[in-house]
Amino acid sequence: MTSSSKSTLTLVAAFLIVLIAVALASFYVWQEMGVIALGFHGWLAVSLGSLGSIILGAGLMWLTFYSHRAGYDEKAGEFDEEDDSTS
Repeated sequence: MTSSSKSTLTLVAAFLIVLIAVALASFYVWQEMGVIALGFHGWLAVSLGSLGSIILGAGLMWLTFYSHRAGYDEKAGEFDEEDDSTS
């Protein structure tokens, strides 16, 4: 196993541990709040809000990777260097 794959595996494991910890903490807080009656519209709002957040996060990550692969980041960096040298 290479050093790069070990560090990637460690990073993924750390993220999974944090994800599980946050899920358990959220469940605990929800249970401690007592009985909360959510009607259809409440569950719809929670579901659509969660789905919208996931879609927004995935879309922004995709744009970040696309921008990097298409070379837009380098173009922006070149512009900044030219702008700084004229000041």
